[in-house]
Amino acid sequence: MAAIPVRLTWAVDRLAPHPGHRVLEVGCGRGVAAELICRALTDGTLLAVDRSTGAVRAAEARNAAAVAAGRAAFRVAELAALDPADGPFDRILAVDVNLFWVGPPGVEYALLPRLLAPGGELHLCWQPPDPGRLTTIVDRVAARLRETGWTVEPAVRPDGPFCAVTARRPG
Repeated sequence: MAAIPVRLTWAVDRLAPHPGHRVLEVGCGRGVAAELICRALTDGTLLAVDRSTGAVRAAEARNAAAVAAGRAAFRVAELAALDPADGPFDRILAVDVNLFWVGPPGVEYALLPRLLAPGGELHLCWQPPDPGRLTTIVDRVAARLRETGWTVEPAVRPDGPFCAVTARRPG
């Protein structure tokens, strides 16, 4: 198995999943972060979604033991297509999912608080191809979340270069 990218270990470390958490991963790709999350879950569960059928199949294969144990499920879906009944989730993670900072805020921003449990956390992380965009990304996403009542904690790791926004559910 290939080495796990540092940005994914950093993102999952920030997520800090507890053994009993319900976690949603948006844009799971080939399931690398999902694997790290599942290692932390004992009686918790992971729902991981991606728009790509091929990526979801690869993620399921990579995490076959967690799927068989009922700790992980993978679904071809966009975030906007999820139903609040899929939750509530204790943590939501999205790594390199640009819809949160590119273009105007979409329906996803309104859906997120409905997917999170009270006290739940949203973790949005990026490794932009241009390190000069770190601050732009963090500032834009943090402002969008604050406008709708989220408590926001931005983070920039210039040596990555990575950036993240951790937000706590409003209400």
